[in-house]
Amino acid sequence: MIGTNRLRLRLPLVALVVGMTLAFGAPGIANAAEGDGCPEIAGSDADCGVLTVPENRLNPASRTIDIPYAVIPARVQPATGTPVIALAPGLGESAESLGQHLSRDLGFGTHRDIVVLEQRGGQASTPTLDCPGVTRTWVDAFTSTDDSLKAEGTAVGIELSDCLAEFAEAGGDSNGYTIAQTAADVVDLRNTLQIPTWTLFGSGWSSKVMSAVAGLDAAGSDAVLLDSLSPAAADTKGEAYAALTASLAELSTRSGTEGTDYAKTVAELAEGFDDDPFTGPVTNPFTGKQRFVELDGSDFVSLVQQLLTDPAVTSTLPLLFDRLEDGDSGALAPYVVLGADALGTVDWGQYLVSTCLDQKASWSPDPVAPEAPAPAEGEEPVVPVDPPLLVTYSLADAACAQAGISPAGTELRVAPSFTQPTLILAGSNDPISSAASAQAAAGSIPGNQFVSFTGAGHRVVDTSACAAKTAVAWLDKPGDDVTAVCDHDDAITPIVTASSIHETSRAASVVRAVDDLNWFELLIPLIFLGFCALWLVGWIITLIVRGIQRERLGLLIASGISPVTGLVFGAIAVLGMQSAMYAQPAVALVGVPSYFPYLGILLAVGLFALIVVWKLGSRGAALLASAGVLIWLGMLAWFAWIVLVPS
Repeated sequence: MIGTNRLRLRLPLVALVVGMTLAFGAPGIANAAEGDGCPEIAGSDADCGVLTVPENRLNPASRTIDIPYAVIPARVQPATGTPVIALAPGLGESAESLGQHLSRDLGFGTHRDIVVLEQRGGQASTPTLDCPGVTRTWVDAFTSTDDSLKAEGTAVGIELSDCLAEFAEAGGDSNGYTIAQTAADVVDLRNTLQIPTWTLFGSGWSSKVMSAVAGLDAAGSDAVLLDSLSPAAADTKGEAYAALTASLAELSTRSGTEGTDYAKTVAELAEGFDDDPFTGPVTNPFTGKQRFVELDGSDFVSLVQQLLTDPAVTSTLPLLFDRLEDGDSGALAPYVVLGADALGTVDWGQYLVSTCLDQKASWSPDPVAPEAPAPAEGEEPVVPVDPPLLVTYSLADAACAQAGISPAGTELRVAPSFTQPTLILAGSNDPISSAASAQAAAGSIPGNQFVSFTGAGHRVVDTSACAAKTAVAWLDKPGDDVTAVCDHDDAITPIVTASSIHETSRAASVVRAVDDLNWFELLIPLIFLGFCALWLVGWIITLIVRGIQRERLGLLIASGISPVTGLVFGAIAVLGMQSAMYAQPAVALVGVPSYFPYLGILLAVGLFALIVVWKLGSRGAALLASAGVLIWLGMLAWFAWIVLVPS
């Protein structure tokens, strides 16, 4: 699946210690080793360590496992608030950069230390639940339409079963990778670090863990901040279908066109992709190799769900749907790239083991088409067509069944209930766990404060600046009323319309190359702009020298038209795209500013102005003009391909 995303926290995590000697950690519960491999990204001020805990506390013969953690000291010392403890928000994700993100980017760490713990079984932990065969077949399921979802999920399950057999042969107990055991890890870390109390922060999947910790360790947690709350007992599959429908309904309302129903539009487009799958190249996020993918209707709907998690991307979807309805399937290409990115942020072996143990037992069945009414006499019977499915859940269903993983204990399959001051943040456009379901879950938590943010997606503090500001205000004084700290509509990004842009699907690849510093893909414009810049410098120096010598400058002045127009073209293109993306951060997915095609006039002027350089008559001028012709033609071809040629 996907995730913009731009909201990805993924490398191996770090750890930290609060200025006390870990030798006095609670014996028999957990041990922590200080200074074990602290990644640079954690920050030079971070303290790092490894928490050693039983793999399965319900199995006395269980071996121990090592889980990295990090402490980011408060920016203002001494810290005046209790530490904030957090895990990566998504199951199977790494938390390496999470501490700095919470502390610096979101402002949680101004007066509080930030403590970040990796997930047991993740890439940074020892051992890991990394299963290369699972990852390979999982990616195949999202990139091929050769088999049914059940068959693809079964293939994943076979690989998962083989991986867990090897895991067990090495002494592992996969039954220990549950929410309950992770919650106990959090409690053990507090005891080991000798922190009397701290504030719990959970987002998405980690909100399940922190809800459990709040009940398990009430004396050690003074407040609870939950973002995109999804209780451990929730039917996350059923919620996902309902949340997607609600998110598309909100987008339909925002379109401003009466009768718009994007849920119906998506279903119709999915039916079209079932008949004629999307095909295109994409880079496998795990191997780095490019491959062609095929996406059917269920893949498309799953992609749309993930795209809706980002408000900026959401603002481009109406235009995408319009283009797809017009038969322009190529418009989907840059969005598929986002999907591949999100697919690569998750350790799928770990994800599946924990999902099978904790969540699958609460899932509702896949949706099916209602039975058709009996046909009237003489009429043909109507064959119901099942709706498209959310691929992740259907694959996991089949994989768990094939691998034979039994559900974990039921102690957490109850509504969360604890009495600490609690702030619950929700996004009205969350397509994974809706604001309505979060508010319903909040009903079992006495004295909670629920705040919803219009237009915000999943992981609210990352999609709404107001949500982050509200969280910071509440952390300053937990329990205070923070419902009116700022404008709750700040996440709404104006919908991109066809009249406001020049449509092209290729601009996204250029923006991505700039973000990734992929110089090879930018080679032609870099050569062009570098050539123009050097030429301009040489031209100015020549003008000055000739002016001092009082030579005639008419033709020489005219010879500067080419580099000047070239650099003006580059400046307008760069600044224009930056300005457009400031107003609409995801606009490059669907096009460029409407005036961009006219920038080709500047390139044409520069090309024809090379005639003046030829007329200078010297051998050097002839070489310069010859090189200029080649470079200008290359730039014109590149510009035409990216901007002018329909895509």
